[in-house]
Amino acid sequence: MKGHPRTRTFHACVDWEDAPMITVSRRFVAPVVGVVVLVVVGVATYLLLAPRQSGDVAVPANDATPEQVVTAYLDALNAHDCDTAEAVMTSDAKDSATSWCRQVASLTDVDVRDHFTERPEFSGRSAPEEVVNVPVTFDLDWRLFHGDVSMPGGTTTWGYRLVRDSSDTPWRIFDQGNG
Repeated sequence: MKGHPRTRTFHACVDWEDAPMITVSRRFVAPVVGVVVLVVVGVATYLLLAPRQSGDVAVPANDATPEQVVTAYLDALNAHDCDTAEAVMTSDAKDSATSWCRQVASLTDVDVRDHFTERPEFSGRSAPEEVVNVPVTFDLDWRLFHGDVSMPGGTTTWGYRLVRDSSDTPWRIFDQGNG
């Protein structure tokens, strides 16, 4: 055994020539590899692609109240209707709607409360714009491996700031945060 190239010493000497040989046919390996590849592709697709839209949410009418706009936005997030979610945002806040729409798994037990008026300058706006804050609570469930680490899932108190130029223009969400 000494000096034999197939002999390895760990705690005991083993002669590799006497070890049982496991053979695997190619007919067995190919289907197993195929199944593993399909599973990996499926999991990656689920994690990387946006969720499928589960419903259409109407964009509120131009004379809708701030509460109706926020309700439509939350319904759109829950249905993954990103077009409606973006439509009720100001142009500079649309990216936020897109991000939320792709990351939220579900919003349940939604409670939209009455709005209160804020001074426009408190949020970087200026007169004659009107600004309101709509407080909400909801149970938030993020998609797997998505979400915001600063906002854990579960019961959440949140708020949406809306703006309009005049009583003739629609309310649009421009900011959100702790309610």
